Amino acid sequence: MTHGRFVIGFLGAVALLVAAGASVLAQVVSARGVLERFCELDAQGEQLVPDGWQKVAALFLTPGAPRRDRIIVIRDFVASRPAFEKGGAEFYVEYIQLGQIDPSQGRFSILPTMKVRAAFHVINPSVPRSGAGVDQSAESDEWRIAGPVPDPHVTVDAAIRYATELRTKVTDPTTRRNADATLAALKRLGRR
Repeated sequence: MTHGRFVIGFLGAVALLVAAGASVLAQVVSARGVLERFCELDAQGEQLVPDGWQKVAALFLTPGAPRRDRIIVIRDFVASRPAFEKGGAEFYVEYIQLGQIDPSQGRFSILPTMKVRAAFHVINPSVPRSGAGVDQSAESDEWRIAGPVPDPHVTVDAAIRYATELRTKVTDPTTRRNADATLAALKRLGRR
């Protein structure tokens, strides 16, 4: 009988560990999923259009107003593994920056091609901040990115779409010439 209790207790412990491991894995996937969804939408230029902005803002706890002072043109991005702490997960995203667009003037500036990092804190609002870790019972769709939405980071293709639309809408001749030059520079970047 003692051996039977041991086996039952051991199997119960294994089941709890498997369930806890699955829950932790779900936490990683859901927190990372929110960040990767943002990065995908951002890279596609969704921050630059009203319907897209709503999709992006929904991923943030306090999105703030759209930031369109500068648009960073990127080649790629990758999100790090999370570091979980106090109801949240810390990530960084690495981008390969290529240049930036000043939307007010339609002007493109080449930036040194290099990897840059941006830090992101992804939290689950249903988890108490005073806790020492992530609540394993939290719903995956509750994860949100803390802080305001950062400057747009768009691919070359998304930047070309943006500059094309800017060129067709602008009436100022200087901004239109700048948009033409921006389109030419972006098309050269796209061929590399």
